[in-house]
Amino acid sequence: MHPKSFEKMQLKLSGLFALVLAVLTVSCTRESSNTVQIRDYAEQYAADRLAIDEFLDTHYMVVDPTSYDVDFYKIPDGGTQVSIKDQTEYPLKDTLINEDGITYKVDFIKFREGTQKRPTQVDSVHVAYKGLTLDLSTFDQAESPVWFLLESVISGWSHMLPNFKSGTYTSTPGQPLNFQNYGAGILFLPSGLGYYNGITGTIGSYQPLIFSFKLVEMQYRDHDRDGILSKDERAFPITNWSNNPTDYDTDSDGIPNYRDIDDDNDYYYTKNERLAGTFVSPVSGANVNYYYPLFGAATDDPATPWDESKGIPDCNGDYTTPTRTPRHLNKNCHE
Repeated sequence: MHPKSFEKMQLKLSGLFALVLAVLTVSCTRESSNTVQIRDYAEQYAADRLAIDEFLDTHYMVVDPTSYDVDFYKIPDGGTQVSIKDQTEYPLKDTLINEDGITYKVDFIKFREGTQKRPTQVDSVHVAYKGLTLDLSTFDQAESPVWFLLESVISGWSHMLPNFKSGTYTSTPGQPLNFQNYGAGILFLPSGLGYYNGITGTIGSYQPLIFSFKLVEMQYRDHDRDGILSKDERAFPITNWSNNPTDYDTDSDGIPNYRDIDDDNDYYYTKNERLAGTFVSPVSGANVNYYYPLFGAATDDPATPWDESKGIPDCNGDYTTPTRTPRHLNKNCHE
C-alpha cells in the first residue's frame, strides 16, 4: 500500500466492522484491491473542489434546531429552496488547511461551538456523527456517541474538530446520558483530507465526504505519562518558557516531547524531574507525591511547589523569572 493511502484510511467505523477493517487495512499491500493508483494531489483537489461547490450550489438542508440533526436534498428544477451556499440561518464558512503540498479550502457549518473543553489533534473525542458521500449515500453513522483518538482518524477530522468544544451532560439512573451545549456542525471534506485513493467499506476512491457531527465530550491525553498533558507539550512557545524547540522536540532526538519520557535526554525521566516531594494526605494519612505544575507565576514560592499557581524551577531554583527554562527541559539540571 502507498504510505499516504494507509494514513488516509484511519477513520475507523464503529463496532465489529471497525476491528475487521483495521486488520484488512494493516495487512493490505501495494497491489491490494483496497486502493487504486494514486493521483496527483493538486489535480484531484481541483476536481474535488468543483464537485463540492456544485453540491453546495444545488442542494439545500433541513436542520432540526433542537438536536441539530440535518438532512440534505437536491433542489428540484424550478425549486425555490435556498442552497446550502446561499442560506443564512447557518452560514457556510471556510478555512484553509495545508497538507501534501496543497492548501485545501474546507467548507464547514458551525451550528454551535460548544461550551466546555476544546480538543487538540492529540486528544480523544466522544462524537455522534453521520458520514455521506456527495450522492447522499450514508457510509457510516453513530447515533450514540463513540470515542475516537484524533491521531487515528482521517486528517480532515483531526484538523477540524478542534474548532469545536464539548458540552455538558446530566445523568439519570437507568437512563442514557443527556448531553447539552455540545459542539455541532457539518464538514465538507475534499478526498485529500479523507480516504483519498483508499476504498473503505462503501466509499469509493477519491470521494469528497460530508460529515455531520456532535462533539459531546473529550478527554485530554498524556501520551508519555509524565504528568504534562500532551496538548501542553505540543503548543510552543508556552507562557513563561524561554525555549522554543524545533517540532516540539527539546532534545532533537526525533521523539516529540509529548511522546518522550525524557524530554531533555539527560537519562532522567521527565516525570521524576517534575517531582517536588511528598506530603501527608489529610484524608488517608499516607505519603503522597506532589509535582511542580507546568505553568508558573510571578509570585512563585518554592516553599509551596504543589500550589497550581507555582512553577517548575530551573537549575538555580529560580521560580520567579518569567523566561526561565523548567529544569525538566535542561539536560544540565536533573536534581
